[in-house]
Amino acid sequence: MTRTSKMTSSLMAGAAFVAMLAAGSAEAASDKPDFVSGGVLKVCTGGEFPPMEYYENPGDKDLIGFEIDVIDAIAKGWGAKAEYVVGDFKGLLPSLDSKRCDLVASGIMITPARLEKYDGVPYFSSHVVLVTAASDKDTKVPADVSGKVMAIEAGTTYEQTVADLNKELEAAGKPPVQAQTYPSASGVIEQILVGRATATITQDTTAAYRMLQVPGRLAIPYTYDQNEKYGIYMRKSDADRAFVKQALEALQASGEMKAMLEKWKLPATATDVSHDVK
Repeated sequence: MTRTSKMTSSLMAGAAFVAMLAAGSAEAASDKPDFVSGGVLKVCTGGEFPPMEYYENPGDKDLIGFEIDVIDAIAKGWGAKAEYVVGDFKGLLPSLDSKRCDLVASGIMITPARLEKYDGVPYFSSHVVLVTAASDKDTKVPADVSGKVMAIEAGTTYEQTVADLNKELEAAGKPPVQAQTYPSASGVIEQILVGRATATITQDTTAAYRMLQVPGRLAIPYTYDQNEKYGIYMRKSDADRAFVKQALEALQASGEMKAMLEKWKLPATATDVSHDVK
């Protein structure tokens, strides 16, 4: 072989090696969304929905919560660190349009109207629950509150839930629930703790947070059928949506998601939902 032929062969081999490296780099880069750049995943959140995402103490700089743990785990799987952009809830989805962030995670419901403009991956099912004192062994279903006091947060849909329950009780010839409204969720829970009310109706996420605050003093004897699906939103992209879905499925399959639910006192089956939307 001539010197020129040897040089040509060497150059070709070098080019092939560079091509292999490039292909490997492209494959490595394809295991995460394009918007994860520089090791940072920007996520918009309202930061005021415990135990999903909130500040533990006034003046804290770092958010905590179940959804924060989920996003942090997703970011870690993509070789990045989550950076949270906190803002008003109504401005979270528009922040995707302005590219202020790349994901929205804020206990936000998956709805057909939102999916018309954005991609969303459902992963958490929240239910309405009945909450009582842990020492109350008699109240097992809503009808057991017949003739007793039910504390309800004013202005919520739970007022109608009690009204519907009273219609059923009246039809059965039983005393109605005595509904008493209070301006805040904390005020409602306080009525149960001091024994002024037998029960309240609220979302399981809210109940979980209250149970974290007063360990061993509250119980959830009954869960209603109706539920809401919370999810993670992003700009329209089949590829990016697939990455988010895969990341959630990996957390679910590994058991890490279940551990997070247990940590935040949330229902063990809350994330047993389909990650697809119809």
